[in-house]
Amino acid sequence: MICKECNEIEVIKIYKKEHVKFKCKNGHEWYEHYIDQGGIHQRPKSYKVKIEDILFPSEKALYKKVLREISKNPSFYTSSNPTEIVQHLINNCKLDKEKIYKLFKKITLYNEKKISIE
Repeated sequence: MICKECNEIEVIKIYKKEHVKFKCKNGHEWYEHYIDQGGIHQRPKSYKVKIEDILFPSEKALYKKVLREISKNPSFYTSSNPTEIVQHLINNCKLDKEKIYKLFKKITLYNEKKISIE
């Protein structure tokens, strides 16, 4: 999917009851209809939004890397504080500091139900 306004390729798609919502990384939003409304999108079985649904493709790739790393050494991640965890991901896994912090912020907002998916 490509943003119709700025040609950004980082786009998320969120299924809502009334329509499908798209949002690009630059903040542009647009809506499209389901098949029963004359559009091209199939209705999902559930409208529940999971964390993966609100992550842009590059964030999803980073999220998967972090999950893989956690699965390799779960005891470190359960016994360390957040600063130690981030430092480990940056230094040992060579992940970008700014991207890690943005991802963790988005996950935190999602968990606190403060992220806008409306």
